[in-house]
Amino acid sequence: MKPIAAVTALAASAMLTACGGLVRSRIYHPPTARLSPAGLGPDVREIGVATADGLALRGLERPPSGDMPVLLFFHGNASSASGVMAWLRPLLDRGYGFVSAEYRGYSGNPGSPTQAGLTRDADAFHAHARRLAGSRPLIVVGHSLGGGVAFDLALRHRFDALVTIGTFASIRDVAPRIARAFIPDPFDNRAAVAKIDEPLFLIHGDRDDVISLWHARELQEAAAAAKRDGAAIVLSGEGHQPDAAVVAAAIDAIRGSAGDLRKLAVALPKGARVVPF
Repeated sequence: MKPIAAVTALAASAMLTACGGLVRSRIYHPPTARLSPAGLGPDVREIGVATADGLALRGLERPPSGDMPVLLFFHGNASSASGVMAWLRPLLDRGYGFVSAEYRGYSGNPGSPTQAGLTRDADAFHAHARRLAGSRPLIVVGHSLGGGVAFDLALRHRFDALVTIGTFASIRDVAPRIARAFIPDPFDNRAAVAKIDEPLFLIHGDRDDVISLWHARELQEAAAAAKRDGAAIVLSGEGHQPDAAVVAAAIDAIRGSAGDLRKLAVALPKGARVVPF
């Protein structure tokens, strides 16, 4: 490479790196308060996992009651493992096992969040959740950004169902057009749909003003084209973080329907509707 070309390439690389760092700062908003199970119930406890790149991360869990399924939950970009368990307390009250994953750089965990890093974090928490579940069903749930983490996990591991809540077709579809070329962590859920094997359920509020219902339609169309098992579930009157009782009722309906969409439609809470793939 000629010197001037080398300098130009180096400058371009530096600019892209700087832009990528700036964009990441808009994607991830990690809370700084240390993770704690305080106030989340007597059976909620802190857990530790080790990632493939050597980080020791903390998360939270609640063991299942009897033969209830275990939910492995990945939260949104500005939430936390403890925030999720506080939000979805009705699922704990029903006896579901719950592993609430906490990302690197969040809630006092070491490291900095990137898609590659969250991939390793997800693998570590999945291994823990699998051990906790034993012979019980394992359902992976992702809210918003966590839906991208969950889709990514499904490309590498098999579990009983994948449920997303208010997630996007891809991060690039959420970003302003001018910034899309600089996004280092695309979380392309639309592309992942055709590559996963799990039954897929896309929960989305029709009043979501953060990740619009358009994203659910895009993922539903991709799932239909790929002939995926499952359905989109549209929650009438709900926003980006739907009412916890409605989410719990929807997950109960998914669990009880055993893939029968007619049973699912009957069991869903009032105002929820099924859009088959």
